Order: sequence, then C-alpha cells, then structure tokens
Amino acid sequence: MSTIIDEFSFDHPENKGYGKSKRLRLLSSSNPQFSTIEKQFYKGWKHPNKPKPKVHAIFKILSPDSILRPYHRYRALILSSPALRNRTKNPANEQLLFHGTNRHCTLAEDGSRIRLCILSKCNLCSVIRNSFDVKKCGTKHKFRRFGTGIYTTACSSKADDYALNADESTKLRVLLVSRVIVGNPHKRRQNATGLTEPPCGHHSVVGEPGIDLNYEETVVYDNDAIRPAYLIVYGDTPTSKSKFRSLVTALFKTPLAA
Repeated sequence: MSTIIDEFSFDHPENKGYGKSKRLRLLSSSNPQFSTIEKQFYKGWKHPNKPKPKVHAIFKILSPDSILRPYHRYRALILSSPALRNRTKNPANEQLLFHGTNRHCTLAEDGSRIRLCILSKCNLCSVIRNSFDVKKCGTKHKFRRFGTGIYTTACSSKADDYALNADESTKLRVLLVSRVIVGNPHKRRQNATGLTEPPCGHHSVVGEPGIDLNYEETVVYDNDAIRPAYLIVYGDTPTSKSKFRSLVTALFKTPLAA
C-alpha cells in the first residue's frame, strides 16, 4: 500500500531542494493555489472601513514530517467521531483559516528574505518553524473570548488586526493561512472565557456574529488540530517594487500578481 506524501512536506517531489533552513516556497501567480488563497483573502476582507490591500506574494509553508504526522493522526482520530459519521464531503471539516501574529524580522518582505529568524519574540517565525502552541494563548492579548485556545478566522481583515510589524523597516504585512481541523464545531454568539476545551461531542468552538462578535472566529484547543500552510504578503506600499518583481520574474518567468 503506497503512502501519500503531504504536499506541505519537505519529502514531496514538488518541494525538492527545501528543508529546515528553507521553509518558504514562493508560489507563481499562475499557480492555482495562489489564485485560491488570493480569492479567499479578498473574499474574507469584510471590514467596511479598511480598504482592501494588494496581495504582493504568497508563500507555501513547508514542514518536516515530524511536524505533519501528529496533525494527520489527529485528523484520523476526529474522523472516527460519531458526530461526523454522516459527513461525506470533507469529513474532518478541514478548513483554511487566517491568523495574524507579530513579526519581529523582515521575513517575506521581499522575495529574497525567506530565512526564518531566531528572535525569541518573533511569533511568526516560531509558528512557521514549530507550528502553534496553545500554551502561548494570551501572551499578546489578555482577553480570551472563548478561553485558552488557538484562534483563527475566515475574516482576513479581522486577522489583519493582529498582524503586527515590530521591525520599523518593514512596509508590508503578512498573514498566516492555516489548515484547521474544525470537526464538529460548537457554535456560540456569546463569550465563554473559561473554556479550555470544546464542549463534549465537539472539536472546536466557532464564534458567530450577532451578540458579542462582529466577525466570525474559530478556536481549536489541541496543538495538533492546526498547521501553518501559507503566508500572504500584502499591503499598499511595496518595499522595492523592481526588486520584488524582478526576483519573481527570474524565478517563474512570469510577472507577480498585482
């Protein structure tokens, strides 16, 4: 029986040449995955008072199998849940959702800056290197609407509120797009700050707009329910237009999407 290799794995044939020191694979604007993520980003930009920024680049985040295997084991566990027995399409309810965090370096500021930093305060590089850690919940923002968990959202403009640049030389912003196993979600419209896990029979908590929220958010409480998948570089002020575009043109023989 053949083993399916995760497309985000170093071992996947398309990712030859990538490894521990090279985790970001720049996607060509002609790549279908680029188009899918870009459309999701624009569709999710819902704040009426925030103009839609331009997407300048999208990177695919690659990981070793030691990071990816626990995610697949968790998905298999969720698939055995009676609550999902009747789901035929996307049975684990796996979704691509946005997450904003702080960046203390210049990672992805242009096409040549793809090495992860070792700064202890750089949450972005930490997540790309080791994935998410629920223990870090609340280290930046003390208010935990749905308790101690890992927060994501389908609303890119909401995730943007948490995308912070600590390095003053950076002009663009970045958002993580993560694979999230939502499973059978517990849906709420009111805060539940004491949660440390979803209610019995559920695998996540989804906050719906209406009472305490203006925009949707999804929370998982297990580290293995989520893995970073893509990094979107966006903003209205490109750092060095000629540099970024010439690098991508050289790599793909195609212009970078505006």
